[in-house]
Amino acid sequence: MKINLFFKCLASFCLFFVLVTCALFVRPPAEPGLEQMSTREVNRYDWGDDLNFKGLETAVDQSIRYYEKLPPGKTFQYGGLKYSPEEMLASLKLFGRIIKGSGGKEAMRQLREKFLFFESRNREGKAFFTGYYEPLVEGSLFPTEKFTAPVYRTPGDLVEADLGQFAGKWKNEKIVGRLKGGRLVPYDSREEIVYGHSLEGRAEVIAYVDEIELFFLQVQGSGLVRLPDGKVKRINYDKKNGRPYKSIGKILKERIAPDEVSLQSIKAYLYENPDKVREILTHNQSYVFFREVEEGPLGYIEVPLTPNRSIAMDWKVIPRGGPAFIETEIPVFKNGKVTGWKPLKRFVLVQDTGGAIRGHGRVDIFFGHDKNAELLAGHLQQGGRVFLIVARKEFL
Repeated sequence: MKINLFFKCLASFCLFFVLVTCALFVRPPAEPGLEQMSTREVNRYDWGDDLNFKGLETAVDQSIRYYEKLPPGKTFQYGGLKYSPEEMLASLKLFGRIIKGSGGKEAMRQLREKFLFFESRNREGKAFFTGYYEPLVEGSLFPTEKFTAPVYRTPGDLVEADLGQFAGKWKNEKIVGRLKGGRLVPYDSREEIVYGHSLEGRAEVIAYVDEIELFFLQVQGSGLVRLPDGKVKRINYDKKNGRPYKSIGKILKERIAPDEVSLQSIKAYLYENPDKVREILTHNQSYVFFREVEEGPLGYIEVPLTPNRSIAMDWKVIPRGGPAFIETEIPVFKNGKVTGWKPLKRFVLVQDTGGAIRGHGRVDIFFGHDKNAELLAGHLQQGGRVFLIVARKEFL
């Protein structure tokens, strides 16, 4: 009896010891943030560009345009370091000279010597990647049986307030609404706009398109609308109604197999189940308004995006316009089906943001306009790493 009791106590003690030991050695979730890499880490990492710098110079030139028009008082934060627009411009020009004038190994040597590298990490200590593209949809200047959904310009009664002007604790925070009886109230929801037709007479219409296509135009943030006469209107994100963005993919988990969820499969489900469209689309009450542009698509910093070289990150925590380096995997296709994955490692520019792009380590890659771009954007949901790059001040 005593022996059995002894072994029970011993077993309990061993279990307690194991649990305590595990608690001591299991690392708690990392705090999201920007962490500077050591010289050793930078020197050991492979910064090879899988596109051999193709298209990078174009993207660099676009960010130079952005920095050249900024007021001198703006600042860009990299860890504990602050850079002025003039310093960011000098940093980017140095980056551009290195990638343009040096061979692969020499360029890497100069970048390691003259630049600082910061890794943007989420709570898992890494990054998460998705993709987007510029869709081409059919449309009309007038409503038809096929094209029923209006593509609205920003309504004149939409008010966007910068809360940072009222208190420092609200820096980079905005609120969107409209005035009603002298008070600011929330702006119309997707439900009210689409199914309550609340903006009729309050907002101008650019064109009419299919309801489902409009939803995905809003998710992508830009697109091309081809009219019956062959003319094309290029539209770009302008404002949104201020309602929080919610992914409709989450409510389709039980309707589409997890390993089959993609932009393409979601679209197919919606077209095959028209009676479910309202329920699913209004899960996301965020609504985007557009403008017509001559060049584009334009990113958040108001310069044209470069396919495979422009990325979107959260503008609240990530400096805009600067170079970065990304590492992830992208799908390989055969007859429109994913047959495998291949590594992607390249230099990019942070030139855009997005409603679903929130926090550190969150990256959206712009892939361009063609069918392959749509496939890549529709299927990419992968982990990886993202690094921000800025010149050491002594080299400016």
